[in-house]
Amino acid sequence: MAFADKLVAIRRAHNLTQEGLAAKLYVTRQAVSRWERGEVTPGIDMMKLIGAVTGEPLSHLLEMPEHYCESCGMYLTPDDLGTDANGKKNDHYCKWCYDHGEYTYDTTMEAMIEDCAPRLAENEGITLDEAVSLMGAVLPQLERWRAVRTNEERFGAEARERYGNEAVDAANERILDMDAVSWNDLKELERAVLGQLSIALADGDPHGPEAAKLVAMHRRWVGLHWGTAPEDAAYLRLVQGYLADPRFVAYYDSPCGEGATAFLAKAVEAAV
Repeated sequence: MAFADKLVAIRRAHNLTQEGLAAKLYVTRQAVSRWERGEVTPGIDMMKLIGAVTGEPLSHLLEMPEHYCESCGMYLTPDDLGTDANGKKNDHYCKWCYDHGEYTYDTTMEAMIEDCAPRLAENEGITLDEAVSLMGAVLPQLERWRAVRTNEERFGAEARERYGNEAVDAANERILDMDAVSWNDLKELERAVLGQLSIALADGDPHGPEAAKLVAMHRRWVGLHWGTAPEDAAYLRLVQGYLADPRFVAYYDSPCGEGATAFLAKAVEAAV
């Protein structure tokens, strides 16, 4: 779908008139009208503002190809596909970023932008500043970088204050270094933990076998993020800290039921 059509659909989904959207974007109604007729396409910074106002990811607003690398964002053709550990083609990553189940190089998102932006600017006929701005908006939405971005936005400041920059950076690096199989295993375990929490909460006994199974699964999940299974005291402090943060309470209570976070804390107290 072209940007013009997407913008119309998004505006209507938010029950906005052209005047209403224009007011939120600090532009004229005529500017919105020209965008929706396809006469003009807004620049990258305006695209980012539209995304921020409507909650629409920039990757959806842009006319990006159907298949692109979830590490660098480049267009993927069958000849460009990376490979899994068994040598099978992987349609999520390009061969320059991913080979035999592993990322081909260690990097940060900032370093990748610095490296790739000049080529993007040359290939697309845009300025270097526009290319940097575009990659800075798109890369955080990609699979390789998404978890780190989400964790930093939600909990980065508190985690860095409590555990220090070195520990948080190390945890981020572990996530970035995970291959696709390990990442999928981590997400599967996360879903399993929430499922077991629902079961244990329904059982209602923080000292029971369902609660013990929950704690073992949850502790392993935390250990995958930390790089090692947490010691009893650190693990207990971590889970008790959930209760003081409404974001953590919502993370566990929303899918599992009211009181799920408190039950998890009681189960960990009983186990350690």
